[in-house]
Amino acid sequence: MKKVFVLVFLIITSGVFAQVATFKNGRDLISAMHTRYKLGPCKTYRFSQKNTHYKNDTVSGHSVWHEYIQFPDKFRIDFGSKEEGNYIIFKNDSAFNYKKGQFLKSRADSNTLLLLLGGMFYRELPEVLKRIEQATFDLQVLSQQSWQNRKVYVIGAKENEANKNQIWIDQTTLRVLRIIEKLNDKDWMDMRFEAHQAWCKGYVETKVSFRRNGKLEQVEEYYDIKEISSFPD
Repeated sequence: MKKVFVLVFLIITSGVFAQVATFKNGRDLISAMHTRYKLGPCKTYRFSQKNTHYKNDTVSGHSVWHEYIQFPDKFRIDFGSKEEGNYIIFKNDSAFNYKKGQFLKSRADSNTLLLLLGGMFYRELPEVLKRIEQATFDLQVLSQQSWQNRKVYVIGAKENEANKNQIWIDQTTLRVLRIIEKLNDKDWMDMRFEAHQAWCKGYVETKVSFRRNGKLEQVEEYYDIKEISSFPD
């Protein structure tokens, strides 16, 4: 009986390690994610979000935003009600700001967050890999770590390498759980995707928290998530 138990244990563990060994680097892992979820998440949808804002880890206020997404590269945020006309549109690697319905300014913005949370599944794999590398995530580096009682893959950093752009991915579901990214010369943003729900043939985030330089800055809770037919330009 003991020999049978040991044999079963070896078969199970060898299968797990074999799966891990297939991902030699971040490129292999992104390829696996792309295969699993390609065209999976709903392409066009809207949702609202309750925001809790923090200053020095203490609640400083609340707000409600309304948002629209069309993968791979369209994203609109209305700050407050849509009728107020205060919003931003991300589109085709650019961001366009409006105030009271009037255009203010634009800037280059490839929106890596939108890419990693769904846009990548509506682009061809070579372009996805190129965009991730351009955002300075090192796809040659892949480590295995534990985080919040989960086994995760980490693209771009080894254990205890805090000051590197990195993507944390659940080993079982291949969902993005965390992104750490350098914003500028002094600021780092730690984005944690704390809850998900099934969405079409993929998933959608329902709770996200943001920490700037280790300090909690904002918690977002998404609700009224609905698929729509078109994106509101």
